[in-house]
Amino acid sequence: MSQGTEINILSLNCWGLRFVSKHRFERLSEIARRIATASPSYDLVCLQEFWVHTDYEHLIEQVRHVLPYYKFFNSGALGSGLVILSKWEMLETRYHPYTLNGRPQAFWRGDYYVGKGVASAAIRLPGDQRIMEVFNTHLHAPYEPHPHDSYLCHRTAQAWDIARLMRDAVRRGSVVVGMGDFNMTPASLAHAIITTTGLVNDSWMTMYPHTPLKDHDPTRSAHYNLTQLGVTCDSVLNSWRIKDPVIPPPETADPKGQRLDYIFHSETTSHITSAKVGFTEPFKVSSGQTVSLSDHFSIEVTLVVKPSPRFPLLPASAAGIKSQNEAQELLVEVAEDSADLKPIMSNTSDSHEVKSFYHPSPRYLPLDLIDEIQALIEMYTQREIQQSFWRIAHFWASVVVLVGLHVVCWFWRTGGFLWVFLSWVVAVSGTLDGLIGWVFMKGELSALKEFEEEVERYKSVVIHEQGGQLRSVPSRTGNGMGSMNGNRRVY
Repeated sequence: MSQGTEINILSLNCWGLRFVSKHRFERLSEIARRIATASPSYDLVCLQEFWVHTDYEHLIEQVRHVLPYYKFFNSGALGSGLVILSKWEMLETRYHPYTLNGRPQAFWRGDYYVGKGVASAAIRLPGDQRIMEVFNTHLHAPYEPHPHDSYLCHRTAQAWDIARLMRDAVRRGSVVVGMGDFNMTPASLAHAIITTTGLVNDSWMTMYPHTPLKDHDPTRSAHYNLTQLGVTCDSVLNSWRIKDPVIPPPETADPKGQRLDYIFHSETTSHITSAKVGFTEPFKVSSGQTVSLSDHFSIEVTLVVKPSPRFPLLPASAAGIKSQNEAQELLVEVAEDSADLKPIMSNTSDSHEVKSFYHPSPRYLPLDLIDEIQALIEMYTQREIQQSFWRIAHFWASVVVLVGLHVVCWFWRTGGFLWVFLSWVVAVSGTLDGLIGWVFMKGELSALKEFEEEVERYKSVVIHEQGGQLRSVPSRTGNGMGSMNGNRRVY
């Protein structure tokens, strides 16, 4: 059997917040050292929450001999925190900001100010010079448990955005890989959107298709969660997620562990040969404390690129061809390897020009889930309309109060400092609420309207293609839509 390019991929949320993340520099230095000395070496690395540029410079110094191509993506007031490192040349890099991206008034959370989005890179692979399109992201954190998650609509819209980017890349015939901290569980609405509309598969589910979307047994051990469920966050084996300074043994029950980090791939252009949770081994910092490398564990996969119909990859034995019969046998072997890949020919004068390398099978969200998205948009829109109304009302009320305070200052000379201070508080708070109500929330409502219209258009396509029959709520295996395993979707 002929083999395509084998790619070792790593995705890790590094928890590199300045002033907030404990032992930041020591941890990030150890992460860099492990990336640089990994065996087998990584070919593609995507990092999240790598906020400080000096930390990035130190990272590059350590890894550039194995990953000579790299990009730190700048965005927002604080930076995107996204980094892509590659063994092969990056032909193009872009940053795609999300249209719904947190709230400015929640400044202590910071999501709005980092300008979250998708970092992408087009990389030329060796061999047949194929293009691999890489997408790295970090979706909005929930902060509140479902059903009180006030950012669920933002995260759903972000999943819709990155799914559209990956879908377009798949249709271009690129080798597509999307990864990062998605802040979603495998049974979530966001996961369903990505693995259907994005035309990509969850690599863990590809490798382990019988993994349940949600395991209801809180007595499962931490070792089981890591090796069988792909848990990357909130594990009892992570020192930053437990109160006890001593990390417990792997057999300890792990009721809160979640799989929030993912690597998605396009099954038309690649297949997965291994998938695991990594960077679980703690290390000792200068203070003598033993800590985890980050508050997340990594997700790592080995991906093999499928032969291109345009540039078939011949096995190594091709170099020793001595007869026409041997050559014919090799061509038959390559054809068998590529049997599931169907090139779409263009209608140009050159009948051999390939318009698209692959014709991926269409995948559609069930109408139940589309209705769920629409209901979520409607609920959140009404919430924001109400919020906008009261903030603008506060602005006009502050104008009235401010005029009244100036009148009081003029006629009541005692307590002058108090009236000036109150005037300042009223003016600042009213102006901020006015800006949020008029500028930010009006922009957010416009983005919600666009999202609503995209979903409505998508729904009409589904109804037309499926005749309104796709009403069940299945879930996905590694190859797209599959069995539910007895689990209802959660968030």
